[in-house]
Amino acid sequence: MKFLCLVGVVIVYLLQFPITTSNPTRIVILLRERIGIICSNSMKDEASGGTRDMLELKSATFRYPVRRPRRFRPWATSPGPGIKGIDLTLSSGTILGLVGPNGAGKSTLLQVLAHLLPLEDGTLKIEGASTPESYRESIGYMPERVTWSGPGTAQQEMERLCTMRNIPVSKGHELLDLVGLGVRGLDDLSTFSQGMKQRLSLATALLGEPEILLLDEPLNGLDPVAQGAFRTLLRQLAERGTSIVVSSHTLSDLERIADEFVLMHHGRIVGNGTLIEIERKLGLRATLEIAGLGQPPSSFGEGVEVKEIPLDEGEEWAYHLHLEKGEWTSQRRSEIGPEMTFTRLQHVPAGLESVISAATGLEIEDAGFTILSEAESDA
Repeated sequence: MKFLCLVGVVIVYLLQFPITTSNPTRIVILLRERIGIICSNSMKDEASGGTRDMLELKSATFRYPVRRPRRFRPWATSPGPGIKGIDLTLSSGTILGLVGPNGAGKSTLLQVLAHLLPLEDGTLKIEGASTPESYRESIGYMPERVTWSGPGTAQQEMERLCTMRNIPVSKGHELLDLVGLGVRGLDDLSTFSQGMKQRLSLATALLGEPEILLLDEPLNGLDPVAQGAFRTLLRQLAERGTSIVVSSHTLSDLERIADEFVLMHHGRIVGNGTLIEIERKLGLRATLEIAGLGQPPSSFGEGVEVKEIPLDEGEEWAYHLHLEKGEWTSQRRSEIGPEMTFTRLQHVPAGLESVISAATGLEIEDAGFTILSEAESDA
């Protein structure tokens, strides 16, 4: 019920504002205030003292069979595309961003994690799950596309799923109310917009209060205000210990949502960890952001490209320093100006765009990703 209350506050509060509201930032602030009360009062005791591994995938391989007819065996098949030798660990309270070009194997991996595709090789373990029933209760899966269409209604679909999973039908009705479909529960599914279908898919993923959420392109079809509320919901779920895997082609969404990333290409993992960790593994140029007062540094050392950046209030100079080789160690930072007054001194990740290009050798547009400007992503 605590889980349902959290979702309810987000959706119900969101529905109090029209899509065309002129102040979406105010909505997000109010959502944070309301959700914060719930998390501090009713969920704090659920947070563990540390993270634990909720999911472990070792040497996982699944390949789709491809028909390759032969002279005397017209039905013959051979292994085709899929995932190969995947090792993955998902910790409690972590939001993992799944990134890769079209055809990299992201959706296949999510279906393997959701136990919808059988492993050809390797093992998959879920914390606390030892039977198919307990496994199903631990996982909430939201596919990229669900063909929600008539004849039938949202209420009938939820009742059917509740019956299949031995969940009280009343829980399904509650979830429809929580995602804002209660008043449309008896409407024909063929009348639903893409955003309404996404809400119905989210409601089905939340059945059973899962500890692990697998979300394939969850923000498709949602307006900017609903996207902001959805990101807020994911962060609050992670703070209470829910493990979340999100796949998206919109890089700005993933950079805002995810704590760690898994980069996939041709069915294999080519990078994983935080952005800074992946950047170092790929040997990308290290960037240091510095700003301060008084006279700027007279020298930045050898092999450093210097670029001026906008000043914050009260600053007199600010730069991005790009190292051609190596990392910004404490010794190298001290060489910039040991007695200078810095207002900013921090490592700047390269960003998903640079990391993906370096890992795959593809330009972002060719890989099928969407790049939003800062103004568009904040809309």
